[in-house]
Amino acid sequence: MDQLKIIIDTREQKPWEFPGHATAVQKLDTGDYSIEGLEKDILCIERKQNTSEFAKNIVEKRYDDWTERMSKFKYKFLLLEFSLSDVYLFPKNSGIPKHMLNKTKISPKFLIKKLIELSMLHDIHVLFCESSYTASKYAETIMYKVYSNERK
Repeated sequence: MDQLKIIIDTREQKPWEFPGHATAVQKLDTGDYSIEGLEKDILCIERKQNTSEFAKNIVEKRYDDWTERMSKFKYKFLLLEFSLSDVYLFPKNSGIPKHMLNKTKISPKFLIKKLIELSMLHDIHVLFCESSYTASKYAETIMYKVYSNERK
């Protein structure tokens, strides 16, 4: 590995931009972002854009498979583009259409439980970044640190 090259998963619909960095779009088995050469078992960064996306994902059948795969990475991060306050206010400001809000069965307490489980049971670093911009900058910093640690 001579130079850090950022891998962006093919399923990312609105990927973060990394000006000044080499990037490649390719399918990642787990996560949304990684570094070329470290994407199999070293670095995994998963991104959630809003509480609605997180809530939807944690009740899907594939959620347990995802957490199990992700927990095997040396460095694993879940970057949330929302705040902890947004979780406690769920489903308000979640992106769920107003006419569907009263049909939502997921509670803030359940979301918090799942976030704590990710940290405690799967050793996944959960970071509330509050915006896409902040999350992308945090991801860039994480990638630099992992890249420099793994080159030693």
